[in-house]
Amino acid sequence: MANFTHFANSIPGRIIYVEGKPFRWLGGTNYLGIGEHPIFNEKLKKGIELFPQNWGSSRKNNIQFAVWDDLEHVLALKHGHEAAALCSSGFAAGQIALQYLLKQFPQATYSLAPHSHPAITTFLHAPFEGSREAWIQAGILDLAKILGTDGIRTPIVELFNFEWTQKLLSDQILLVDESHRIGVQDIQINSLATIIQTASLSKAYGIPAGIILGSKKLIEEIKKEAIWIGSSPPNLAFCYACLHAQEAYDEQRGKLVENVGIFQSELKGTSIQWAEGHPSFCTDNESIIQRLEKNGFKMNQFSYPQWDDPAIARASIHATLKKADLIELSQLLQE
Repeated sequence: MANFTHFANSIPGRIIYVEGKPFRWLGGTNYLGIGEHPIFNEKLKKGIELFPQNWGSSRKNNIQFAVWDDLEHVLALKHGHEAAALCSSGFAAGQIALQYLLKQFPQATYSLAPHSHPAITTFLHAPFEGSREAWIQAGILDLAKILGTDGIRTPIVELFNFEWTQKLLSDQILLVDESHRIGVQDIQINSLATIIQTASLSKAYGIPAGIILGSKKLIEEIKKEAIWIGSSPPNLAFCYACLHAQEAYDEQRGKLVENVGIFQSELKGTSIQWAEGHPSFCTDNESIIQRLEKNGFKMNQFSYPQWDDPAIARASIHATLKKADLIELSQLLQE
C-alpha cells in the first residue's frame, strides 16, 4: 500500500510546505480558514489568557463557565434549533446522541443510511446495504423509529436531498451527522419527525469540539445522561474564541461562498466528483493528481475509513485561496 504521509510543522493555510517546497493547500477540512482571520486569533489569545489550561472536569462540576452555555445558545440559534449540547468532539457528539436514543427506545429499529460516518454507528448497527434511495423507501415504508444519516457523503462528495423527510411521521426520529455541512451550508431540515443534528466543530469552525442540536426538551434530557455528564467538555479558550469571533466566521463564509462559486462555474467536462455549493471534490484520476502536484497544488490522499481501503484523493476549496488559484486549478482539472 502506498504511503502518502508527510509531516508538517504547522497547520497549513493557503500554503503548505512539503519537504521545503510550497504548495497551494487543497486538503483538510478547514473550510473557512478561520485560523487566518485576525479577529479569531485575537479572541483566541484572549481566551488563552482567561483559560490558560484545559478544564477536564465534568460539565456538572460545581465550578461552571458561562462560555459553554453562551456558545451553545449562539450555535443553536444560528442553526435553527432551540438548544445545543457541546461535547469534546464531533465523534463524541454523535455517540452520545445515538446512545441516548438507543437507551430511550431499546426495542426500536435503527435504520442507518449507506456510507454513514462511524460517529453514528455501533458494532450492532451496520449501514444499509443498498442504494440511498432504497434506504429512504425502507425507512418510510417500514416506519423505522430512528433513522441515521450524514448530511453529505464524505469523503466521496455527494450532496443529499432531504425533501423525503417531509414524509416521516411525528413519532419518528432522524439523527444527522452534519460535520461537513455545518458552518458551510444551511443545515435546516423541515420535517414532522424529531430532528437531532450532531457535528464536529473542528472543521469549518476550527475548534476542538462537537455539538448536539435539538429541541430544548431533548437537549435537557441528554444533559442528564451519565455519558454526557462524564465526558470531558470542550476546551474553554477555543470556545471563547468561537463565541466572540462570530463576525469573523460570517466574513470567512462569505469568502468561501464566493470562492466555491468562481471555482464551480469553471468546471466543465471533468471527471472529478463535486456537489453544488459545497467546497469539496474528489478524483481517482492519477494523471490529474500528478498534474496538480506538478503545478503547485497539494490535496489529501489516504485510506478511509478503513485502514486498508483504497486511497481517496480529496480536495477542498478553502476561503483562503485567491481567485487566481481557483481559475488555474479549474483549468488543470480539465481532461
